[in-house]
Amino acid sequence: YKRGHYNGAVIILTNGDYRGMVYHPRISHNPPPRRLTIMATPTPLSKIITEKISTDGAMPIDVFMALSLTHAEHGYYIKHNPFGSDGDFITAPEISQIFGELLGLWCFDQLHQQGLIDHVELVELGPGRGTLMADMLRAIMPFSGDKSWPIHLLEISPRLRALQQEKLKNYDITHIDDLSALPPRPIVFIANEFFDALPVRQFERRTAINGDSAWHERVVDYIDGALKFSTIPHDICLALPSAEDGFIADGTVVALAPALPQIITQIAHHITAYGGAALIVDYGNDNPFGDSLQAVQDHRPVDVLASPGAADISAWVDFSAIRRAAISAGAAVVGPTPQGDFLKSLGLYHRAEQLGINANPEQRRMLAAAVDRLSSPAQMGQIFNVMIILPLSNQSE
Repeated sequence: YKRGHYNGAVIILTNGDYRGMVYHPRISHNPPPRRLTIMATPTPLSKIITEKISTDGAMPIDVFMALSLTHAEHGYYIKHNPFGSDGDFITAPEISQIFGELLGLWCFDQLHQQGLIDHVELVELGPGRGTLMADMLRAIMPFSGDKSWPIHLLEISPRLRALQQEKLKNYDITHIDDLSALPPRPIVFIANEFFDALPVRQFERRTAINGDSAWHERVVDYIDGALKFSTIPHDICLALPSAEDGFIADGTVVALAPALPQIITQIAHHITAYGGAALIVDYGNDNPFGDSLQAVQDHRPVDVLASPGAADISAWVDFSAIRRAAISAGAAVVGPTPQGDFLKSLGLYHRAEQLGINANPEQRRMLAAAVDRLSSPAQMGQIFNVMIILPLSNQSE
């Protein structure tokens, strides 16, 4: 028996068979599968990626990830509706309306503290099917005098844009492609499970025969008729940990999301200039260490390289990178705080009691299960974290 890690999941290898408890943050509320799917299923994107590797050489992981998720014709988010029981995974807003309601009330409280109720706009990054925003607005409107706040949704998928348009048809919404043209007004940014989908580059610490230790970049190559991970010497100047930072064991992996600092810098600059806040909820750590690259298809973990374009690919978020970028842009940062603690502080149990008053026994059972999924350390409560970006003069939760 060999105990190891595969795509962020702890597994037991027995004669090549993948068995035992497999944990994936996006599907942790489902019973663990008995077998991790590893058989490759060729897709139209497989051929495109293979040809690109044949022409250009081994492909950095962030390039593979970007093609798999956002290729104009065959990308996962372009072709699929990934959310909900009919999709590939379920996010917190799909588990219970309480999640969005509590986040909405937190946003209203922040706006009230900053005196921005009358002239604020909302921006959601990666709004899924529009469920989170709909739940937030339903909670906010009774306190805001039914003001129609402009809403901007950062979404690349035509399929999801249509679903969001229908879900939020009673509100003033605009779809945007990036954050480059935001209005010069106070904005509250919401990002739930957005940053985990940003493409990452991975680097592995390796020791040469002469004893020298250095970082090598992990890449996707075409070997023996299949896409496989490999490594190449790293010769690009990036802010990777050095031996001076402490002992770094052979085989250590770090991940960097190249697009993350720019996005956070844009958000932080806007908040410091005009007011507002950013609420970021995602699974991850407060450091870049670990091989957390993972894929999900049909509510089951699958091999990352098996079916590009057909499965969701994500990686744990490095909250320390978010903190550095926001502080460098002049903003204040609170967290990361475990999701369970954050929701409890906002009144998770109290809201569940309210909803349970007129519920039947089965509805109360489902409500209790949803609260447990959102807050239990064994499910989403500990592995998902919340980070808040504020103007320096409003550093509070």
